[in-house]
Amino acid sequence: MSFAKTTGIYEQIFARRDQRYTIAIPASYTDASPSPLILALHWGGIVTPFYGKSILMGLVEPALRELGAIIVAPDCQHEDWGNPASEKEITALLDHLQDNYNVDDRKILLTGYSKGGIGTWYLAARHQTKFAAAIPMAAPPQPDSASVDWTIPLYVIHSRADEHFGFEQTEQVVRQLESKGAAIEFVLLDDVSHYDAEGFVQPLKATIAWVKAAWAER
Repeated sequence: MSFAKTTGIYEQIFARRDQRYTIAIPASYTDASPSPLILALHWGGIVTPFYGKSILMGLVEPALRELGAIIVAPDCQHEDWGNPASEKEITALLDHLQDNYNVDDRKILLTGYSKGGIGTWYLAARHQTKFAAAIPMAAPPQPDSASVDWTIPLYVIHSRADEHFGFEQTEQVVRQLESKGAAIEFVLLDDVSHYDAEGFVQPLKATIAWVKAAWAER
């Protein structure tokens, strides 16, 4: 099976698990040198084929293009991202990408929005050797997030105007983690609706220097 290696955005299938994913290949990609990888988990809704393309094209790629990373947005094949079945799908997909692309294993970022942000909290906590950093957006933490021994940095973005997931629970967990010395940044936006993902493009773009620093420390 061939895999897209030239600049562009492509729809591909990991045949072994029938896993659909959208992939953006940066202009800088070459098999001769390793590239960073960003895994982006989409929000909720009816998951039509290549549903992940929406978060890739509408939020993550415009915001983080400067990082020169391969960006991959899989389709969720289960009710949500934060469960063992989805966990198996994501870790298998990550192995598949590392087998078929020249990925810099020290520079893998996990991010997600809403349902994908909840999954980011879940997966990042359980796979801290795989991910160098995580950016959950517009999403409450997992019930155990405050008790996790976080060894990777987190950058949490939420809005005070979020009418679906209030920011208070997120802020409470962030403050608990700060008190434990976790490497965590917290950005609260004003007047951005939960349903306005494009309102997160600039705040996500503002994480670029932080991501580079996290990758440098890996």
